[in-house]
Amino acid sequence: MPTSSLLVPPARLETTTRAQRVTLTRTALLDDLDQANAMHARCSLESRFTRYHAARRSLAPREWRHLCNQANGTTLITVPLHEPSRVIAITHLLRTPVPHVRELGILVEDSWQGQGLGTALAHYAVELARTHTLDCHEITAMTGSGNQRMLSILRGLHARVTGRDGPTLDTVIHVEA
Repeated sequence: MPTSSLLVPPARLETTTRAQRVTLTRTALLDDLDQANAMHARCSLESRFTRYHAARRSLAPREWRHLCNQANGTTLITVPLHEPSRVIAITHLLRTPVPHVRELGILVEDSWQGQGLGTALAHYAVELARTHTLDCHEITAMTGSGNQRMLSILRGLHARVTGRDGPTLDTVIHVEA
C-alpha cells in the first residue's frame, strides 16, 4: 500500500465568501461521517448528481474510511467558522491509478453555492498538490458539460479538456512545482 503523499498535514484554511460568511476548512476525520452525510441530505439531487454523476444520498462508513485514509490522498471538510459541527463542503484530492496524478472532487451545500467557496476550495486543493505532496504533476477533474459553476472554476485553474464521454468532460490541471 502506498504511503501518504503529504509532506506535512495541510494548514486550516479560513475563507470569507462574497456574502461575508466565514468558513474553516480542515482535514476530514473519521468522526466527521455523520456530519458529512447530513450535508449530503441537505444538498439537492441536482448538486449530488453533479458531483457524483449519480444520485448519492450518503457515504458508507467504508467509503469514508477510504477517503480519510491519507495513503489514498487528502479529504477536507469545510464548516462555518462559528458552527464547527455543520459540514458545508467536502473536497477530495485523491490518488488515481496513474502515477503523479490526483483527482479533484468538490461538493458544496446548496445554500453556500455561488459565493466563491468552491473556487477557493479548488485553488486550495491545487496549492496543496503543489506544496504538500511529493509527486503530484497533474490533477484530473470530471464534470458535466452543463455544470457552469465547475467549468468556470476549472477555466480559472487553466484546466484543459482531455476527453468527452457524452455529457461528461474530463479535464486536467497542470501542477507546477
